Amino acid sequence: MTVKVDDDLAPGEVRDGPVRVPRALRGRRTLSAKWRGAPPAVIPVDIADMDFPLDPVIRAAVRRAIREPLVYPPHYTANGTTEVLAAFYRQAYAMRVDPAEFWLVSSCVAASYLLLNDVLAPGDEAVYFAPSYEHIPRSITGAGGVPVPVDIHGYLDGAWSLLDRVVSGRTRVIYVCNPHNPTGRTFGAGALRHLAGLAAKWDILVVSNELHGRLVLTGRHIPFASLGEDARARTLTLSGPTKSHNMSGLGVAFALFARDGRWRDSPGRIGARMTMPKTVQQAALRAAYGTDSRWLRHTLVRLRANRDFAVAGLTAAGSGIAVHPPEATYFLWLDLGGRSFTEDAAERLERTCGVRLMSGRKFGAEGRRWARMSLATDRNLIREAVRRLAGG
Repeated sequence: MTVKVDDDLAPGEVRDGPVRVPRALRGRRTLSAKWRGAPPAVIPVDIADMDFPLDPVIRAAVRRAIREPLVYPPHYTANGTTEVLAAFYRQAYAMRVDPAEFWLVSSCVAASYLLLNDVLAPGDEAVYFAPSYEHIPRSITGAGGVPVPVDIHGYLDGAWSLLDRVVSGRTRVIYVCNPHNPTGRTFGAGALRHLAGLAAKWDILVVSNELHGRLVLTGRHIPFASLGEDARARTLTLSGPTKSHNMSGLGVAFALFARDGRWRDSPGRIGARMTMPKTVQQAALRAAYGTDSRWLRHTLVRLRANRDFAVAGLTAAGSGIAVHPPEATYFLWLDLGGRSFTEDAAERLERTCGVRLMSGRKFGAEGRRWARMSLATDRNLIREAVRRLAGG
């Protein structure tokens, strides 16, 4: 089976035979690592970016920024950027945040490595929820710490004692990814309050990675720092627009910390090791958080529809695939335990079905059983990928 470019494929149109790539995706073959790296006959639904156009508000902000010379910008605390972020948190989460409590960073991954290296001493334990994006445990071990996993499904399904059993006086950090990559699960108020209680009891620092916080499909996002003064004082929140607004290639994020809290000195100690986002990046950040984006609302509708369609198709009788419908993100975490594989499931399915998934090994899971699938692409490609996977 081959993948062809089709200039006249209408939205929602279904055709038998070869996959037809909509015209809007033609440029991905040269601009996107996901598309350029995939053979012509393979549908790539692995890498965590979207096949959707850029938000027009972001595009306009970037164009305005490059009309002028790209000189050194005013510091982000002096050009309105942090005021925009503070206003967003006030409106979205009823949090009163001082603009001076934001620290602009180049990426959440880089910030995780530098922050944990700053606060962990060799042998300190850091708890995280598994399965997990590989850079979370790597950032712990890279700092000399000991990563301690907790099963996220068990914990969020009410088995809070799973966390009680591993937290102790040796625990220095709890790393929370909420919404969670790769499972798409969200932490409810009860689970967060329980976690906050343990952090207070044992005097633990909390890293709350909320990069997908604006991609909640069911329910609502609750920032960990919104739980009260103690939670805020011991929490460093990592977030940004790269996932919600399809800006992975631009590279901009931020950290939120209480000025009088436990993390207050880390940004200063890290200093020049973290690159500060420049003019175009800051302009895009302000646009992403300073407007009520029609584009984002439409994107969430598309993602919900893709989620519901894919879950229904992949869990059909006899497919051998189990999936927990995600409450957030644009990922499906596929349990392929119903199929008999003696090799990595994602590699086998790419070879036999022509669908490229992200291997479960990237998330510490057993490679033969798990894979992650992105839903952020054209519905026709989702339809064909589901057909191939369910029949393969």
